[in-house]
Amino acid sequence: MNKYILIVLSVCGGIFSGLAWTDWCPGLILLFSFVPFFFIEHYLYENRRRYSSGSYFTYLLPGFILFCMLTLGWIRVISLTAAICIILTGAGLMAFTLWMGHLVRLKSASGMFLLPVIAFWLALELLCLRIDIISPWVVLGNGLSKDIAFIQWYEITGTGGGTVWILLSNLFLSRLVTSPFKDRRKTIINLSSWLVIVILPAAISIIRFNTIEPSTENKNEAVIIQPDFDPYTEKFSIPFETQLTKAITMAEPEISGTTDWIVAPETLVDDPVNEDQLEENRYIKMIREFTDKHPGVAFVTGLVSFRPENGYFNSAFKIDTGSVIEIYHKSKLVPGFEFVPAGKIMKLISKALPQIGLRNRYYGTQSSRTCFQNSDKSLKIAPVICYESVYGEYVTDYIKEGAEAIFIITNDGWWKNTNGYKQHFSHASLRAIETRRPVIRSANTGISGFIDFRGKVVQKTKWWTSAVLRGDFCCESRITPYVRYGDYLMRAGCIISLLTILIIFVFKPLRNSLK
Repeated sequence: MNKYILIVLSVCGGIFSGLAWTDWCPGLILLFSFVPFFFIEHYLYENRRRYSSGSYFTYLLPGFILFCMLTLGWIRVISLTAAICIILTGAGLMAFTLWMGHLVRLKSASGMFLLPVIAFWLALELLCLRIDIISPWVVLGNGLSKDIAFIQWYEITGTGGGTVWILLSNLFLSRLVTSPFKDRRKTIINLSSWLVIVILPAAISIIRFNTIEPSTENKNEAVIIQPDFDPYTEKFSIPFETQLTKAITMAEPEISGTTDWIVAPETLVDDPVNEDQLEENRYIKMIREFTDKHPGVAFVTGLVSFRPENGYFNSAFKIDTGSVIEIYHKSKLVPGFEFVPAGKIMKLISKALPQIGLRNRYYGTQSSRTCFQNSDKSLKIAPVICYESVYGEYVTDYIKEGAEAIFIITNDGWWKNTNGYKQHFSHASLRAIETRRPVIRSANTGISGFIDFRGKVVQKTKWWTSAVLRGDFCCESRITPYVRYGDYLMRAGCIISLLTILIIFVFKPLRNSLK
């Protein structure tokens, strides 16, 4: 096998894996898409006298660059600089992670590979979720977001469980492919193991999907507004008063005698509201007039706000007939666009990125999650703003504060007609399964919709069109294991990774030097 075949295998692995984030095939392709990567590893290990230890990283890189291009290439619409940085960083980290597993196999007497690879990958994903400058978008478990009937156990494991399932399937399938078929007993064992790994979790999930019942019969009715203002040509040229009027006008005819909520998108008004003088603001007065006409209806929308002593915030507001206006400040900000990460290099890159909105890169945050209550104080909801919905454990903090439903407000129009807005919408189903909460999603240009506590899309709008949806959702009060324990699989992966590195690269060489 020559280097060209190894490169082709890497490219195939990248293409197959990237397809999971597109409309062209189900995410279940991930259950075998990494096999070419592991086949390369097996070949290099078997021929380790011919190849240097760094060869695996070199051959992996083209495949992972393609993978990241397919999953994250839509970022180019807003910034080619950002797309290149994110794609190359992601590809390099993924290749490095599998290469570390290969190094462990080369240096360990037992040739172990399975456990280190899974642990290293889980550790990588935790870093992606914790470090702002690394994209969490391509966590492998996210790739199964279109296949909700097969991942109902995310309520226990979160996306980390999906990652483990994907890697185990690929590792055992590659073991089957690379083992000599003359050894019938070994082939049967490998095939049986792989089938159990794939079928058992899927079967358990399908049963759960079809048998789980709502935990309460408490229903609320919401009206979702999708005003559809092009962020490039309309959002900052049409007066914000006109935009808010359109949203209110769209909601008016849809309100029934049982409507509890109106949900409008992120930054519906990007003309900063002074939080110290709310009742004097003309936008707040407009919403107040609307809610006064409809007692019992709470209006949730996105506004940019500021405090003279604290600066600007990308905020969610809840306004009803009550005297208190509830405010939540978005606290998972998009690096480079909504805040500038520390470091000279990041500040330099940030200067090359385009301006989104009027005052981005300077938004503040808050330290804890805030829930909104309905007009009669009988229900709490989680006001999740845009990018925050990508972070599973982050969203669980709302549930711990008593949220019985999740409201996601966003503006995905920046990404135009690419896979970006579709992927972002599918993440809402993951949050619904993990927390067992219904999701009500309002997006400026789409996709808006109602998602039930199983992650099933009940209603949704079309992309890039003005639309209104009205529907009921069942409030949920159960606490799932994932809400309780968060990304424990990823944390376990970090611990195992650290121990593996210490044993293989520190203690073992030290012991050998003392002999």
